[in-house]
Amino acid sequence: MIKRFRSIWLLWLLCLIPVGTAYAVDRLFLAPECPDCNSELTSKLPLFDGTQQGLVRIDANSMEFRARVAGFDNKDGEGVILLHGFPETSIMWQPLIDKLSEAGYRVVAFDQRGYSPGARPEDDKAYTKGKIARDVLAIADAVGFERFHVIGHDFGGAMAWVVADRYPERVMSLTAMSMPHPSALAESLQDLAPQIRLSSYILFYKMPVLPELVLGFDRAAYLRHFRWQDAPPEQIAEYEQVFGEPGALHAALDWYRMFEFRSLDPLGKITPPTLFIWGHRDQAFGRRAAIETANFIDGPYRFHSVNAGHQLMLEVPETVEDDVLDHLANWRRVTEQWNDRIAAMPQDNGSACDQSASPPPCLSIFVAQDGKTLRIRNRCDKPYEGVVRMSCSAWGPDASVEYRFDLGAKSEMAQESTGFSFGDCYYRHRLCGASTAEQHAGPAAMLSQP
Repeated sequence: MIKRFRSIWLLWLLCLIPVGTAYAVDRLFLAPECPDCNSELTSKLPLFDGTQQGLVRIDANSMEFRARVAGFDNKDGEGVILLHGFPETSIMWQPLIDKLSEAGYRVVAFDQRGYSPGARPEDDKAYTKGKIARDVLAIADAVGFERFHVIGHDFGGAMAWVVADRYPERVMSLTAMSMPHPSALAESLQDLAPQIRLSSYILFYKMPVLPELVLGFDRAAYLRHFRWQDAPPEQIAEYEQVFGEPGALHAALDWYRMFEFRSLDPLGKITPPTLFIWGHRDQAFGRRAAIETANFIDGPYRFHSVNAGHQLMLEVPETVEDDVLDHLANWRRVTEQWNDRIAAMPQDNGSACDQSASPPPCLSIFVAQDGKTLRIRNRCDKPYEGVVRMSCSAWGPDASVEYRFDLGAKSEMAQESTGFSFGDCYYRHRLCGASTAEQHAGPAAMLSQP
């Protein structure tokens, strides 16, 4: 037994020798000459006082965040908070920051927990979704946003979903880019489907030590060649500066180690007006999770699938800017319209859709951005009926169409309309219930009601 134990330890030591050697070579010969230069430069930035533009420091949640701010001379402008993903910083948002501030918004894009030198706890448990979400509220409080629009990409998109779910009273609207609703992503991971393959990199990120060594070796050479290759030089320079200093990459990877998509505290339905932009060539998040995100929305919702991959701000910046500006300009009108129409609906007409049951994940609803396609898929073992209400920007302010459907088990249906444009369309589905055998007349039925 003792001999076997020694053999195991010897094997471990043999494995650690090349890892330790590579780490030593990287730190002694390949690391930046000033490993703390990002921290030093950040410490010299001015503290935010409501008058600056550009790079500042913001005191929030007992930490200090490096941030880009703009538009604070727009005294009555609505607040916008931008959340970056991995492995990036707030500089990824610079083109959108400029557009939003020019349109009259007050904008904050901050380097999130672990990315800011002054907000980098050493404890892995400091990177839970609840604590990171509270950073967003603390930033909002520090800059004077009682309510705000939240926009996030990649893991920043995941945190935007969390903030809208847990603090809907603070959120005017939500824009998620690339990242589906985390509960939809969790559902897509349950089957041996393409999402398992697409998300396999997360298993690597969750490993101890090895991801930091591979991704950080030679001044983050792997990230430079395989993640930042399409970014402009000024972005790459900042990323190298941030992730070249000790602790930054480890803290950023702790997000993956602590975030559980199959959580015991899952996200619920999102009620603020929501825009979800997803590239159908995305190599991280697949189509199923993107489509089924609609099942976790209980408010005005627009899904825009674009011809792009994962890096939407680099690949289709003009599309993102147009979508976001339109979404932010119309959130109040859309919210009021939906609330008025829902309040005016009969509450007791014998339909299963008037019950208080939420539609199950096996029932998915998809409405194309232009409103010309409505598709409902029932993968459940029993029939379902429900209501989908759609409103489009090309219609009058109070105009909408209501679709009542009665769909058999393991079936789907689609309604196509061509010949004229509806503009940008939003939809909301009402609570649905299972049809009884007496109620269900056939495999599929749909009634359109103005």
